[in-house]
Amino acid sequence: MIRKILTTYATLLEEYLSRFHNRPEGLATVEQIGNGTEEKPGKMVVSLLNVERETSGGISAPVQRTEEGYARMQPPLLLNLNVMLAAVFDERQYAESLSLLADTLRFIQSVPKFEVGGAWYTIEIVNLTLQDLNNMWTLLGGQYYPSVACKIRRLCIDGGQAAAGGTTAGRPVVEM
Repeated sequence: MIRKILTTYATLLEEYLSRFHNRPEGLATVEQIGNGTEEKPGKMVVSLLNVERETSGGISAPVQRTEEGYARMQPPLLLNLNVMLAAVFDERQYAESLSLLADTLRFIQSVPKFEVGGAWYTIEIVNLTLQDLNNMWTLLGGQYYPSVACKIRRLCIDGGQAAAGGTTAGRPVVEM
């Protein structure tokens, strides 16, 4: 599901950016930033930084009321995706990367909600301190690209849905 969310968002971003920039090879992609290759895609790269648990709704109790009484169930796992949108261009195209970043910021502001497979997700810009930014770009390979960190909210992982699809998923085996 994470892949589908990121690729859908990159497709929406691609459609928006193509209104302002004419590039036959595309303008947005889902890729790893700082993968060590010398070749720069010359695109806005959407990359997953981290997955975090959403705790604002509280943590549900594993005991829930059903028609037959009470049953022990695991509540759905609510997640947020921390992503980076970076204009990964050669140094000679720095001005173009800034232009693409500005248009991407306009897209984030004008389309804060998007749909994937019947579920709605929101995206918002996350503020990073200079220290956080330095640490993150060091982990990503040391080279900075014009970028913005965002959070995609509302990913719901429900093991009950997987258990309903077959008998083996209903009884997970964890060996340590």
